[in-house]
Amino acid sequence: MNLTDLVTGGVGSKAIEAISKMTGVSESKAKWIVAAAVPLMIAALNYNAKNKGQSENIDKAIDQHSGGGIFDKIGDLFGQGGSDDGNKIVNHMFGQNTEVVTQNIADKAGISSAQVTGVLATLAPIVMGYLGQQKQASSGGIGDLIGSVLGGDGQQSEGGGMLGGILGSFLGGGQEEPTQETTQASAGGSMTDMLGGLAGSFFDKSNDGQSKGNILDSIAGMFGK
Repeated sequence: MNLTDLVTGGVGSKAIEAISKMTGVSESKAKWIVAAAVPLMIAALNYNAKNKGQSENIDKAIDQHSGGGIFDKIGDLFGQGGSDDGNKIVNHMFGQNTEVVTQNIADKAGISSAQVTGVLATLAPIVMGYLGQQKQASSGGIGDLIGSVLGGDGQQSEGGGMLGGILGSFLGGGQEEPTQETTQASAGGSMTDMLGGLAGSFFDKSNDGQSKGNILDSIAGMFGK
């Protein structure tokens, strides 16, 4: 299984139905929320995993959520509106960009930021549970695991490749900002590269709300939403 399975497969379908009921939006809009939020979560995790300290923490968190039972109670999870554990995961994923993610999804989806906070806090443990399931069938490290979920061959190049370089500029990695040519190159590469380019642009502080909304549309569009 890969990221597409998580967004549009059986797990994603259950989450979409539950989000629709929780927020009162159409299932079409709920699909957009999942297809925009989940890839951003995976992209952030993939970047954070390049840091040794964070990599170990992510690995432990995945182990804590490795039980498959979470997928049997997705509806109940959304009914609770997110947990403290879920909020902590979201904050670890996005750090200082948590509010940016929340507000821009809220603006684009036409729901309150409080509702988005609840949705993200519920999606986060599901994402970690999914990664936990995949880890049980994987023999590689955390970077290889997330790379395989992103649709790659499971091999992480030095520095995280295009995704690590682009996200590093905006998530605190101190690497050079991507040039227009770099971003265009990522658009023609693998899903990892494309998602990295879009996520990097989303976190770019020079982009306004409308631009970020368009980027979210592009990310969701990668999954047909």
